[in-house]
Amino acid sequence: MRSLKKFHLNKKRLILLDLILAACAVFLVFTYWLLPTRVEVTYKTLSGTKDMIVRTRAATLAGVAAQLHKEGLLTLTNLDRVSPAESTLVKSGMKCTVLKGEESDILLAGKKTPIVRYPGTVEENLKYNGVTYDQDDVVTPALNTQMTYQTAVRVDQVKIVTLDKTETVKPQTGLVTLTKTLSSGTVRKVDGAAGQAVYTYTEKYVNGKKTQQTKKLKKWIKEKKDDELQLGTSATGQTGQVKVTRTFTGNCTAYYMGETAVGAAGSRCHYGTCAVDPSVIPYGTRLYITGYGFAVANDCGGAVKGNVVDLYMRSTGEALRWGRRHVKVYVLG
Repeated sequence: MRSLKKFHLNKKRLILLDLILAACAVFLVFTYWLLPTRVEVTYKTLSGTKDMIVRTRAATLAGVAAQLHKEGLLTLTNLDRVSPAESTLVKSGMKCTVLKGEESDILLAGKKTPIVRYPGTVEENLKYNGVTYDQDDVVTPALNTQMTYQTAVRVDQVKIVTLDKTETVKPQTGLVTLTKTLSSGTVRKVDGAAGQAVYTYTEKYVNGKKTQQTKKLKKWIKEKKDDELQLGTSATGQTGQVKVTRTFTGNCTAYYMGETAVGAAGSRCHYGTCAVDPSVIPYGTRLYITGYGFAVANDCGGAVKGNVVDLYMRSTGEALRWGRRHVKVYVLG
């Protein structure tokens, strides 16, 4: 008998609980339909931003948009972007952003291409419109530039192509070397030889057109040997590469005035100095005289005019043996 009473008591409690739950459900439905939900809407256009607080009973953001349209506050087009999506269920306190789209165009790879222009940066607009680019491409203006009605966007597609080519390399001429292993005054021509090398060509294409090409040595297969003019300097010891600025046939006379003689330029005369016409060959000019060798102009003389060069010797006997000669003179840079 006691168990039966307990059963009836529990049953009454369950019925009461069901009634409470049903009442709560009815209350929630009632609250949902009768009490409006608060939604914050940010409406952005190319000319500015407008914030709105919407009290709505709409179930989705699409319903919120319809309500705003009905109230004359906002009209969405198929160009506009809504975030989150219009199908999103409305929740109290949720935030929604609407970007107003405007038909426009950009210059893409040199061609006028239609896009939809939105408030935001150039980078965001390219992404919205599915325009892709890589690190070599050039976007103008900068990606972080804010888009306006007047912003002219240009995307130049840049392609870098590299190609290795094996080429024969001809020997160069004009290499002049002073060498003390060769007798002073001796001029020797050494023929060069062609080589073979691999060059890397880098070509730059902008919007399909080649705008630049560079060539860089990658490696030698066989190094070239340049033609060389060797000028002997065994008596004076100069070495290294020099440039020949000009040549002429000089009227060259030898002279000697002792070991303590000083030239007109103020420096001591010795083997390897010479007298010149300073109006034609300035003091300090480096010369190479065939049959004599290297000499620096540091002196002058009454009879030294024009292409006359007097060469200082080591003794009177050496000067007499040289006498006067017409030989080729190299002016060194």
